[in-house]
Amino acid sequence: MTAPRTDYRALPAERGHVILYRLAETNHCPGCGGSHWLVGRQSAECARCATAIPLMSPATPGPSLEG
Repeated sequence: MTAPRTDYRALPAERGHVILYRLAETNHCPGCGGSHWLVGRQSAECARCATAIPLMSPATPGPSLEG
């Protein structure tokens, strides 16, 4: 029996829908629908309800996962 796979970054088809903050677009909060954000280095937080979502890296078509 093999251990379950836990690293889904390399398999976008198995990862499902991922909500990302895109720098050059209008982003609406999945929690409240607001559009005002506090943007950090790795995530953006809704200024209205504090929902946090990861930033989309401009170099790669996926979330920025540098740690």
